[in-house]
Amino acid sequence: MPCEFATMGKESPLPELRPEFGEFAAAQWTRTALCRLLRDYLYTTRPVPGPVRVGTDVVFYYDPADRLARVTPDLYLLEGVGPEEQLRSFRTWERARVPELVVHLIDASISPEDGLMMHFFRLGVKDVVLYDPLWFLQGVGGPPKGRRLLWHYRRKPRGDGMQLQPLTHPGRVALPRYGLWLVHRGGADLRVYQGGPERFPAESACWLLPEERLAQLPSSPAKTG
Repeated sequence: MPCEFATMGKESPLPELRPEFGEFAAAQWTRTALCRLLRDYLYTTRPVPGPVRVGTDVVFYYDPADRLARVTPDLYLLEGVGPEEQLRSFRTWERARVPELVVHLIDASISPEDGLMMHFFRLGVKDVVLYDPLWFLQGVGGPPKGRRLLWHYRRKPRGDGMQLQPLTHPGRVALPRYGLWLVHRGGADLRVYQGGPERFPAESACWLLPEERLAQLPSSPAKTG
């Protein structure tokens, strides 16, 4: 079930998919887990005013004069739109809104001139994080030239392109607007850490899903007859 159709009060359970089950399963597991983590974090901490929506599987149309002007990010964050709507497509000119953040899973190197990045640029996205969840499957010789674990592109201040941002660590991306980091923790696991951009937060800042928090609670002592 796409993360898009989970509601605030009733989350869809994390599917029984693990990265070691294969390429498709790894991508699905990563996307669903990260979608749920971002939703839970944003709905709990409220780092930005107003409603915010995190979802997947939505086609964004950004030019009414061009039927090919559309893109479907793996995961998007859209401010000003709440989670109660069920969306399968979104026409930006009708709502005067575009995603602030896109996270997209890739398996090859991507440049700002790549067709995918041009779609995100024309869509108006401010931050694009590209993640290769199968990085851990690369051979002994290392990744092909140009491959990396995480890429962070940010829209230039003048709006004339996307600029690759330097990373302090190849497996960490800071997103100051939301007070969080996206952190690769091995395998196909991309997690949310709460903290500002000044320094990487402690391990205790790793954001847990509701069921993970529940599992950490001390169990009640067994009753004896």
